Amino acid sequence: MDCRFGQAAAIWNRINAMAGLIPRVIIAGLAASISPVAVMFLLSVMMRKHARRNSLLFLLGFTLVLIAFGVVGILVFRAGGSGVKSKVDGYIDLGLGVLCLAAIPISLRRKRKQEETETEKDLKAPRAFLLGAASMLVNTSTIVCYLAGAHEISAAKLKFSDSLFALVLLTAITLLTLLIPIAVYYAFPTKAERVLGSLNAWLSRHSKVIGAAVLLLFGAYLLAKGLKAVV
Repeated sequence: MDCRFGQAAAIWNRINAMAGLIPRVIIAGLAASISPVAVMFLLSVMMRKHARRNSLLFLLGFTLVLIAFGVVGILVFRAGGSGVKSKVDGYIDLGLGVLCLAAIPISLRRKRKQEETETEKDLKAPRAFLLGAASMLVNTSTIVCYLAGAHEISAAKLKFSDSLFALVLLTAITLLTLLIPIAVYYAFPTKAERVLGSLNAWLSRHSKVIGAAVLLLFGAYLLAKGLKAVV
């Protein structure tokens, strides 16, 4: 009887831990997903030959680098004391919040490279993959917000399977803004070029403001969360 009671209690605690974690993971994932620069890179790939193949390769390169950041982040946060009964997690949130605010000037100053006028020019498969990986490596806002989500996972001190599920969820949400244009292209290939071209033009005009706003809001959220934990 005691054994069954202990198992039931463990399952209940596990459910409670996941229920508390998932909303925070969703918030971090949504913030990380708002990446106008990455979307514009993807759209430039999709406006050339072999759009289906190259868009998936771009997504693969982006995703692999993203997951690498998440795994390394969780390991580093845990090694630094995340998840223990101390103020470590609060200080980590404060540090990530400061990074968000510090990245705002970078996002406002960043200039987009001039695109080739020949949108039909062929793009080799390896280059599409490397372009996806590179766009993630220079994507400051997504990196910081995604690492904040990885910190939430490390602080929850879950079992490996639950941590893996949470990381997959965080990654899937982060990729939403890339998955949607690809899905639109696959569903409506004849109309997609016009729609995605209009989206690319709109993002070109507003990308800096969008990126700065996300960093400001999420940075303020992390600072408030961190201050609450350490004060």
